[in-house]
Amino acid sequence: MCPACHADLALHDAVRSGRTIVAGELRCTACHERHPIVEGVPDFVGTGHDIDVGQTTEGFADNWKHYNRVILSNELLNRDLFADWIWPLAPTYFEDKVVVEAGCGMGRWLRLAAEHRPRVLIGFDYSTIAYTAQKNIAHLDNVHVIRADIYRLPIKPVVDVQYSIGVVHHTPDPARAFARLTEVLGPGGVSSCWVYGQENNEWITTFVDPIRKRVTSRLPMAALKVLSTIAAAELRTAAEVYAAVGAPSWLPYREYLLHLREYPFGYMTHIVYDHLVPSLAHYLPKAELERWADGLAFVLSPRNANSWRLLAGKSPDAVRAAMAPLRPEDLASDVTTRL
Repeated sequence: MCPACHADLALHDAVRSGRTIVAGELRCTACHERHPIVEGVPDFVGTGHDIDVGQTTEGFADNWKHYNRVILSNELLNRDLFADWIWPLAPTYFEDKVVVEAGCGMGRWLRLAAEHRPRVLIGFDYSTIAYTAQKNIAHLDNVHVIRADIYRLPIKPVVDVQYSIGVVHHTPDPARAFARLTEVLGPGGVSSCWVYGQENNEWITTFVDPIRKRVTSRLPMAALKVLSTIAAAELRTAAEVYAAVGAPSWLPYREYLLHLREYPFGYMTHIVYDHLVPSLAHYLPKAELERWADGLAFVLSPRNANSWRLLAGKSPDAVRAAMAPLRPEDLASDVTTRL
């Protein structure tokens, strides 16, 4: 739908390649706002961006373009990460559903979500990385990519499942972004959101965050790649030391560092770059996410003791239907539910 007035859109001047519309224009049937289709991607963003938003989204785009091959070559790791990041949402719930990914990046999660046979899967991203995503999913008939602003979505409220992985905390107003994502849900729709946690991240918020804001987010890409490689090597060393000595549970970042041992070094470097490049990054407390879910049925669970996963929907029955079975370790963790 039109992101300005919510009326229907009409396709004009379409150029096709097989079943794909590679060029043309979408025009609003009411206010006549126009949106070009470029390289198979409808563009609802245009030009004239907020400085921090532009820096953050294009910084991520540079990262994902550079590490595109590294990321896609680790398919088994990506599959495990995807299931863990959207937990307790079960990927099998996607079957025959209308599914939307917010902030799809270069399309790695779209490729995995498509395996679970959604009826329609739409990924959107604010940045030009959407064109890379389109190339990475072009072989999938039921997957589509658009450029869109999370605060001004061109999507009707008919979505069955919406998920976002590490996106909402990189927006100017995370609470408003989450609210916009829930607005596209149909009556039985559910929304899954993973964000950085404030809890157990005091070292990052006190020391690393100020450096990110004032220094690393302003570095040229080449310099930031070198810095990310050095930092990734230090993290790998710390992770190996923790594993070798059988680090007790009270040590800082124990769960996170032991988790990082699963990552190939190039993939770890990409993640470090991801943390250092954006101007916008929010570390959110549990109470903040509970406020987002006010009035909704939800399950809120920690991940690696330093981030949060929120599964929410208007219907308790829909949230329960979308959930994977709880595991014993999940029942022992700090999981909050309102179902």
